[in-house]
Amino acid sequence: MAVSSTQVQFDSLFGLFTYLAIAVSIVVFGLLIYFIVKYRERPSSRQPDDTPILGRIPPSRGHARSVVLTVSLSTIILVALIIGSFGAIDNILTPPQNVCQGCAIEVIAHQFYWEFKYDNGTKPYRTLDILRVPVEENIRLNVTSADVFHDLGIIGYSIKTDAIPGRTNTIWFYPNTTGNFTIQCFELCGSGHATMKGILMVMSQAAYFAWYNSTVVH
Repeated sequence: MAVSSTQVQFDSLFGLFTYLAIAVSIVVFGLLIYFIVKYRERPSSRQPDDTPILGRIPPSRGHARSVVLTVSLSTIILVALIIGSFGAIDNILTPPQNVCQGCAIEVIAHQFYWEFKYDNGTKPYRTLDILRVPVEENIRLNVTSADVFHDLGIIGYSIKTDAIPGRTNTIWFYPNTTGNFTIQCFELCGSGHATMKGILMVMSQAAYFAWYNSTVVH
């Protein structure tokens, strides 16, 4: 079972690429085996009439029909892959405008830790290296950096985005199941890059909102 909406998107896209690759491979290797068997050399074989001869311009070979068929099939396959890829990218890069209270979170990357800010009452609530979110809710992350280039990735969620000083990149996901997942920096950002990890805690809605409400500053 996929743990998030983003994993569903990438699994579907991977499946599309895989099935098309298998279909093309079956056709190509099937034709290859067929032609090897049909046109194998026999004792009675002779050179074709249009065999190239040194010093003589060879006659034209092939048919326009073969070219049209090959180009048409290639175009159909490429269009399917392009539509699937751009559809997945558009979905991932188009966050929902309306999210639940506490589900729009600011992420600030530092050397070498993650800072998460929840818009919460009169003062944002701040946590380090632990991102708490509710299950079965749209989560929007506004990602930036306080120093150098970083890259936020959630292992198992098939989602990443750059954390760049002076710029905010927005990503979103919909967690399908509770549990803990690793947040990792995927951009070499200094000597402590390998240890720049955090935890995504996907909590039940009751547990999350109980925690969130306990942090509200009036």
